Amino acid sequence: MNILDKTLATDELVARIHGIGPLLRENAAKADRERRVPDECVEALTSIGALKINTPKRFGGHEGGARMLLEAASTIGYYCTNAAWISVISNVSVMLPLRFPEAVIERLWAGGGPLRMASVIVTPGSTAVREGDGYRVSGEWPFASNIFHANWALGVVSIKETPDAEPELGYAILHKDQYTIKDTWYTIGMRGTGSNTFAAKDQFVPADQVVRAGAMLGPDLEASADASFLQRLAPVSMFPTVIVSGPLGAARAALDLTIEAASRRPVTYSKYAPQNTSGAFAQGIGAASAKIDTAAMFLRRACDTIDVAARGIVPMSRDARAGIRNDIAHATKNLSEAMDDIAWLHGTATFADANPIGRLYRDVQTGVRHAMAAAPLGYEIGGAALLGVEPPTPLV
Repeated sequence: MNILDKTLATDELVARIHGIGPLLRENAAKADRERRVPDECVEALTSIGALKINTPKRFGGHEGGARMLLEAASTIGYYCTNAAWISVISNVSVMLPLRFPEAVIERLWAGGGPLRMASVIVTPGSTAVREGDGYRVSGEWPFASNIFHANWALGVVSIKETPDAEPELGYAILHKDQYTIKDTWYTIGMRGTGSNTFAAKDQFVPADQVVRAGAMLGPDLEASADASFLQRLAPVSMFPTVIVSGPLGAARAALDLTIEAASRRPVTYSKYAPQNTSGAFAQGIGAASAKIDTAAMFLRRACDTIDVAARGIVPMSRDARAGIRNDIAHATKNLSEAMDDIAWLHGTATFADANPIGRLYRDVQTGVRHAMAAAPLGYEIGGAALLGVEPPTPLV
């Protein structure tokens, strides 16, 4: 698909999302309250193709890439931050089996229905011990967003070819029948992502559903002329970029709600009634809007860098990857500051339990602090590259 066709496909998908937007918005408070996105919202997202952005075309997907996912998920986030979050997680997670052997790819999509996934690529401690032509997998994987709606899940494991062998870091894919879900996700924001722990005990997994970390996260496929566009997307760069999509859309929604209310609400204990008669209020709205736009521009630049690299066979340099992490850091910092601005502007009513702006505030401030997207580490990774020193993490 050329860039023009992909832009048109993205615009069409965004229009479909707006079509189900009222349903997502109506259920946003329910998702927050019940700590999971309602099934009817997931089915609506599935029906319009929003969960097939990074699915291969041969399985009915868009093969969309980072930019399509950012634009689609930020639109979903305008209506429901939690629905956007699990959409991103599923769309990024289904990329990962594409770095497994072909037999695994065919196996996962064999049912013909939508493939929905969860994944945990950090927090090792689980094991995969060789047994015949497969592995026995045991462990627990916390913070598995979308686990309620997933039919497959991928988790990090320590691979052992014998019980006494030195472990190697890797990843295993399990079917939903092989794990249980532990109710562990209790937060003040992003409550509806259902980011609970999934657990497995002595589950037999075929050998081809277990791979070493280098095969899944390394750059080999990114340099392969035989690999597809989706296989060449760099997971460690893409994940933290698009995970901010939902908070971006939520910040836009919070700004619009604040502007809408400004013609009815006064600035308490002042002569300004309504709020929009205050020059300081107007200035604050302009500043918050600029910060949200700044976040969008930096995230789009990061997405475009990722997609352009995936169209070729030259892997991104470590400096380029570090630059993406710096872009993400600046986006999350600006979104956090914009939401603080909005809370000051709208006033203490923000924190009323029933106020949707308060729910959006909690969601954004929680979402932008995801460990791979949070500003402090991202800025340090970017700064280390500029200084020519070692980054603070191998996951660049």
